[in-house]
Amino acid sequence: MVLDNLDEFEEDIDDITIDIGGRKVALEDVERAYGALAQAKDIVSVVTPGRVILATGLVLLLLVSSFGVWYWMIPRDEIVIDTVYMQGGPGHVVLSQIHNHGSREVTDLQVELEFRDMQDGLLGSSTFETTSLPGHVSVAGDDLELTISGASVWENYSISIHLSYTNHRGESVEKTWLHIVGEWTTETFRDEGETHWF
Repeated sequence: MVLDNLDEFEEDIDDITIDIGGRKVALEDVERAYGALAQAKDIVSVVTPGRVILATGLVLLLLVSSFGVWYWMIPRDEIVIDTVYMQGGPGHVVLSQIHNHGSREVTDLQVELEFRDMQDGLLGSSTFETTSLPGHVSVAGDDLELTISGASVWENYSISIHLSYTNHRGESVEKTWLHIVGEWTTETFRDEGETHWF
């Protein structure tokens, strides 16, 4: 008999509402809110601004170090040739620069530049050769420059860039790019070879 009354009493407690700020709130919701408040206080006591700053610094350090590992240590070769074409009163100028953005050396590197008119007549050429180009090194110089005097600035021309080298695995790599120039007084090109991993 007593137990039956106790069950009814528990059901009545579940239905109890409390007036908070003019709103009726169930006792169960109030208990949940106090539980959440207690958990929040526990978290605040553990998570301090100093710890947040330290954790952020550690995450940034991990991100930067993972980039460093990728950039400096993972074996790959990645050859890029930047070329600038300019025209003016005396003629045309072609300037090139070779970058090995990879982490491994390439050998037997050769770059051939050719400047031709639209009838395929050769107006100027240059060849750059080196036995090796280490990783993370860029090269520019006289052999990567062309000066073409006397050619009309009112015509279109083609610049052919032929790249050949031996990658860090001993494989021979060749790539050729062709650019039509003359429409603008200054043009820039970035020619990227394939990246060879490991």
